[in-house]
Amino acid sequence: MEGHRCTDVSLTGEFADRWNFFGNPSDFKPSVNGIPFFGGSGDSTNPTSNSSCNAQALALDGGTPGGPASSALAKFGCYASGNSFLIPPGFGTFGTMRRNIFRGPGYRNMDFSVLKTWQVGERLGIQFRAELFNVLNHPNFTNPYGVGGQLGNVDPSVGGFGASSATPDVAAANPVIGSGGPRAIQLGLKLKF
Repeated sequence: MEGHRCTDVSLTGEFADRWNFFGNPSDFKPSVNGIPFFGGSGDSTNPTSNSSCNAQALALDGGTPGGPASSALAKFGCYASGNSFLIPPGFGTFGTMRRNIFRGPGYRNMDFSVLKTWQVGERLGIQFRAELFNVLNHPNFTNPYGVGGQLGNVDPSVGGFGASSATPDVAAANPVIGSGGPRAIQLGLKLKF
């Protein structure tokens, strides 16, 4: 793999390096498309760059062009949103981003059920039940991720960093009613004896 698709900036062979984050974590909001990526000069798939990322990398290199931070930025690019940005650490170094600094999307779900029981004699009863899951049909999305884990816990270098496009049930490969999917209605009739 090349470009920003696979990073071993620290040269440890882990391929899950933390990057350097500058700014306010609340600027990085999950979305369907992810956080905007800006390629470095070495990325032919996205040749645009971000002036804030470039300035910070140059500052980390002590003002010397072509230093380890500038070289890593040229190879791996950066992510920027609002006044905040995420750049790869200089080659041979570890990033400064701490764990769990970003917030995922909220989860709002309202379930509703109605039941009616009829008694037929002393020993026989019938119960009708209607259950509505996510009755307001509010979209709920799972937390975004980088490489195989949560946003901010792993290497953000794989495309779609910050992308949140699956519901919790689909992301977990477990489409159980009431676990984050669209509105679902379930009807039941029970005979009690």
